[in-house]
Amino acid sequence: MNNQKRINIIDEFRGALIILVVIYHLFYTLAMIYHVDWSLKPFSVMRIWQPILPAMFILISGISFQLSRNNIVRGLKLAVISAAITIILWFFMPSQIIWFGILHFLAVMNIVFGLLKNQINKNPAVFGIILFSILFILTYNVHRGYLGIEGIWSYKLPEILYQTNLTAPIGFYSEDFYSSDYCPILPWIFMFLIGTILGRYVKNLPEALARTHIKPLAFTGRHTLIIYLVHQPIIVGALYLITGKF
Repeated sequence: MNNQKRINIIDEFRGALIILVVIYHLFYTLAMIYHVDWSLKPFSVMRIWQPILPAMFILISGISFQLSRNNIVRGLKLAVISAAITIILWFFMPSQIIWFGILHFLAVMNIVFGLLKNQINKNPAVFGIILFSILFILTYNVHRGYLGIEGIWSYKLPEILYQTNLTAPIGFYSEDFYSSDYCPILPWIFMFLIGTILGRYVKNLPEALARTHIKPLAFTGRHTLIIYLVHQPIIVGALYLITGKF
């Protein structure tokens, strides 16, 4: 965030989230690479966070984008970084390839929001939150082939949408698609848009709320991208040193 008044509590929330992401990826690596049983209690507890972490991270990102300048430039930088991650994994760890992960998603959202910020901000706040919440719920199961909530109301989408992986960034992919981190535009764009609406009000928080409360968390939150980029290689390297296996 490059505005004059930095909302430090957002950094603290983001810092707490990235710490949880690192912990989750430690357990994920133990399960997927070192084949530790996911059913063990500590692992099952961490699995609860699987859908919550991206939702909170994207929501906070939407808030932050509303407070930021140069979203397009930041989006282009993220696009280069996320493409580099995909290429590196393709060559060195193809089993953990990422085709459209959260960094890819945030790159697209940065650019889209940078281009359409004025138009997006014209939406009335209450109407926007209600609309985007409904759309998020309706599209949450797009990757499973239907709209709605199973057991309440659902609409099966045409199978032709799931014949290619070229549309995987949107949320439609064929049976052979795999990405170790996957964050499609549907439904997550709607969670992001909810965040941008909340961001309109966060900038007016009282100083007592906006200021830093826990300095280590705020510091961590200001360096989220770096931590996200380096934490997985560090986890894998540390486990290799401990176990001697890769």
